[in-house]
Amino acid sequence: MKEFAALGAGIVIAAVAAVWFTTRPVLVTTTVRPLQASADIPTFKSVPSNLARE
Repeated sequence: MKEFAALGAGIVIAAVAAVWFTTRPVLVTTTVRPLQASADIPTFKSVPSNLARE
């Protein structure tokens, strides 16, 4: 009987989760913005190589 109770509880939880995710709006909304260069971010400068000199 415990197995049936556990199976039933799992089915109920899955059904509630399915209804929740299909009817509720997304709680976290993200805005997508293009990346912009910032002067605060350190960048690596290219090191001159021998191949570039030739």
